[in-house]
Amino acid sequence: MSNTSSQPTGFNPLAMVDMWQDMRTLVEQWELKYNSSPADAAAALQEFSAALVDQPKSA
Repeated sequence: MSNTSSQPTGFNPLAMVDMWQDMRTLVEQWELKYNSSPADAAAALQEFSAALVDQPKSA
């Protein structure tokens, strides 16, 4: 089985814990700012992150 991971060399998987906590904080901020439900805020973050993945690489 080949390694098809898109993770950069030196990426620390444990950093995902901090990233998830940051994203949760962002969702909570969106809930307050836009008076939205947690599901709506999470869906907005999911759509945004999907759009980021589809962006061409900067030169």
